[in-house]
Formats: sequence, C-alpha cells, structure tokens
Amino acid sequence: MKRFMGYIIKSSERRTEEFMALQVKDSHQPGYGGIRTDILDVKPTVYALATAAAVYSNPDSRYYQNPKLLQAMEQGMDFVIRYQNEDGSFDYPSCNFHSAPDTSFCLKRLFMNWTLLDRYGKEEVNDLKEQCALIIRRTMGALMTGGFHTPNHRWAIAAALLQGSILFGNEEFSGRLKERAGQYLQEGIDCNDDGEYAERSTGNYNAVVNNAMLNIYEVTGDVQYLEYMERNLNMMLTFIDPDDTIFTQNSTRQDKGRLDYPDKYFYQYLYLAAHPEVKVASRAVLDGAAHKIIQDTLERGDLAPDCLPHMMIHEWMMAHTFAGYGFPRTYRRYYAESGVVRVSNPDFCYSILKDQSNFLFFKTGSLEASLGIGESVGSVRTFVADDMRVSEDQKECVLLSEVDNTYYLPWKETPDTSDWWAMDHSKRDIMVAGSVRVQVSVKELPDGLEIGFKAEGKLKVPLRIQVCIPAGCMLENEHFYLETGAGGQMVLRDGEVSISQGVNRMSVGPGFGTHEFKGHYSGEVGNTAGYILCLNDYTPFDRTIYIKLSSDNVC
Repeated sequence: MKRFMGYIIKSSERRTEEFMALQVKDSHQPGYGGIRTDILDVKPTVYALATAAAVYSNPDSRYYQNPKLLQAMEQGMDFVIRYQNEDGSFDYPSCNFHSAPDTSFCLKRLFMNWTLLDRYGKEEVNDLKEQCALIIRRTMGALMTGGFHTPNHRWAIAAALLQGSILFGNEEFSGRLKERAGQYLQEGIDCNDDGEYAERSTGNYNAVVNNAMLNIYEVTGDVQYLEYMERNLNMMLTFIDPDDTIFTQNSTRQDKGRLDYPDKYFYQYLYLAAHPEVKVASRAVLDGAAHKIIQDTLERGDLAPDCLPHMMIHEWMMAHTFAGYGFPRTYRRYYAESGVVRVSNPDFCYSILKDQSNFLFFKTGSLEASLGIGESVGSVRTFVADDMRVSEDQKECVLLSEVDNTYYLPWKETPDTSDWWAMDHSKRDIMVAGSVRVQVSVKELPDGLEIGFKAEGKLKVPLRIQVCIPAGCMLENEHFYLETGAGGQMVLRDGEVSISQGVNRMSVGPGFGTHEFKGHYSGEVGNTAGYILCLNDYTPFDRTIYIKLSSDNVC
C-alpha cells in the first residue's frame, strides 16, 4: 500500500485544489462541485472539507498546514453553517427537504473532518474543529426525529446517531441517540445469505450500506456488522465483468445500467484486508481485490478513490502490504432470492435475470449484447419471466411467462359513477380471449450460449426477439458490412452476423424475420443509445439461436 500513498495524496490534492478554486463568493454559489445556482446543496462542500482536512493534516502533502487551505476550509465550513436548516437538518434540494438521510450522509464526512482536526490539528484549527462539532451537534435533533425513504437510509441514520453518541458521550442526550439508533437496528439488517442488500445496488448503495456497517462496528465493536460487509464484498466480486466494470442491470436504484468501476469499494476491501484485530475469513481474496482496484485506477489515469480521510483515521490501512492481486475470473453463482445467474468463464461472461425485460446479457471483453422480447399483448409490451428454473450444475436455465389477452366487460349493474377514472375497475368482470406462453431456454456451450425460444398459444402475436448491442459496432456477414448507429435497428432474416468492437467479437444467429412489426406505439422498450438486431416471428413458433465468440474467419 505504501507505494500507492503518493498517488492517493496527489489525487486528494487535486480535489482540494478544485475546492479552493470554487469557494463561496456570494449567497448564490454553492462552493465546491457546482455551477452557480439558486439550488443549494451543501453535501459536495462537506465531502470536500474532509478531503481538505486530510491533505492539510498530512506531512507528505504540499498543502500540509497551508494557511490558504485553512482559510478555504473556514469559508467552506461557514457556507455549511449558513445553509443548515434551523432544525439542524440539510436539504437535498432536488427532492428531499429537511432530510434526515441526507443529513446523515453529510455527517459521515463531518465526523471524519472533526476526527482529523482533533487527531492531527494544532491550535490554529481549534475554531474550525469547534464549528464542525457545532454543526454535528445541531444535526442530532434532526436525526432523532427524522424519517427515511429507502432501505439504506436506515443504516446511514443509525450509524450517524451512534457516532454522535460517542462524540457527545459526556452529555445527557447521548443515551437518547443510542436508543434511537437501536430502534433502527432492531429491524434487522437487510443482507441475505448471498450478501445482497435489499436494493441490490451494486453500482452505489451497496457501498453506502457497507460504509454504515463499518461505522456501526467502529462504535459498537459488534463484529456481525463487519460480517455483513464482508459477505457483500465477496458477492460483489461475482458482479464484476471481464472488463473490470460492475454489472448493475439487476439494481433497483438509479445506478441500473450505469457503467462503473468498483473504485468506491476500494477502502472497504482494504479495511477488511488490513484490519489487525478482526478475524476475516476471506482476507486474501479481499486483499487481492483492493490491490487490483487501486492499481487499475492508477493505470487508467483516473484520480484515486477519495479515501485519504479513511486511511488517515485508520493508520494501519496505510501501512498494509498487499500479498495478492486480482478479481476472481471464473465463477458460477445462482442468486435464487433475486433471480440472477452470474457466470464468468475465461473468455466470456453472461447474466440471466428473472424480473427484467432485458433478461440475458452476454459479454466478451467490453463488448456486451443483451436480449429482450417485444410482446405486445393487451397492456403487456415485453416478456418478463414469471418463473425461473436453473439446473443443478447451473449451466442451463429456463425462463417462463404466460400472458392472457384480457378485456373488461360491462358492469352487470349500474355503477355509482359515470366518471371513468373514479370507477374501481378491479371489480369488473374480465374476459380472457386466448393467451401467449413463452419459454426461453439458455444452455451454456464452451464458446457461448444456445438460446431456445418456444412460443405457444392460438393467438398470432408478432413477437420480436431483440439483440441490443452498442452503437459504433461493426456488423458483417457475407452479404453486408455496416456500422451500428444509436437508435437504429435491422431485421436479420437468415444466417449469422458477426459483431465486432475493437478486438472483441461475437456472432449471433441464425436469423429469422417473418414480419417487420417494430412494436406498439406506447410503452415499448427501446434502445436509443444503442442498436437493435431483430429476429421476428408470429406465434406459435419454436426457434433456436446462438450467441458465440466469433473467430477471425467468420466472414
């Protein structure tokens, strides 16, 4: 770890330079991290203050005890004080006002700020430290009485309450803070045996919850909270694709489909790998993951994760010596509770999702294709599996769905109102005029996947098997050669097509296209950022296609 410390410090200096350059000049400028706006969010400034306190306190930083940085921190702290609500809360001005959860997110960095100033600071930072403690004290009332929206909010609030109970341990209200935190914790942590938290947010909120678990452990000394964190971090290693990005398609939150590297998890892997006192079953695996994340970030030329405050508070993290390197490259996991199959082989990986309209993702290198089925039957627009069956060896999977073609019938008696919107239509009689049953079977092959589609029923429904690929790929076979454009699509009537993106290649086929229906005018799932390769047929039908690694001599 020692050889990366200079890189981490320099990255923190870069962030601090931005903080210093964007300090508050009037009541309409939010300071660090934003353009001039009347919507004021203190969170970016709070986060920047902790990083600034770290470089100010670190003898190896060129901003060590820098008077201009101290002045900038004083200005930033003044901004936070001025825009703290009277009840002690902070706003997240796009949607959450007087928000206990967003206050708790600010507090985790304010606690770091105070700890760094207290541990490393000299007399000249006393006023700054007192201001920070005053802000924290004022937030305690908002956390005591506030509520939350989402599962992760509970643990962020509980952690902040517990940290406050330690900071103000000699004061009367400390016990009430612990009691309120206990009311949250009595709900039980929403981490299943697989290591998944309720929101399944691999790109963001897993890291938020892990941070809360770490902080709760730090206050309580109860290792069960680190065990939740360890369980999740091991699960996360099976959600990292061959190009080292996180698979986020199963998330229930805003990170779904987002392309992220696991940088925000770095200090969490390092914390468990380096902890000198806690027994960690998977220490070697976590050590290798932490090493790879920081090494890869450096090699990409990105800023290091914003982790210097964490590491200076836990100095043993800075002294850690890495023993391993890398993520697991071969794994096979079926997460039954969330309906996810994740498989990684040396040359490709794939994911199968039960509850998603894009139900299959196949990836080689950074080239990814996903599959969905357009299915316009009544109000239904896409195939989403009702049932998922996975073989014992997890090399075959079947997804099943049945959709009824339904119509409302007239009331048998005169309704209470003629207002359509006021009627309780759930009480109407329903007529079923046929149904469509779709079965998708996925079988793993040494070089890819065999995918069977069986559609049954008397209805002649124009189904559309949609292979979604990125824009900017090259499509080719013996008949054509074209570059895919965003929002475009084509019907592959027969044969195979090779898809290439740089050195990464795959093939899809054989194609079929008995119709050109592009889907219903409303509610259709599109791919405006990418390209769709369509394979179309009317029900009933029984078709098989292959997605495979493509050799150089396909064309």
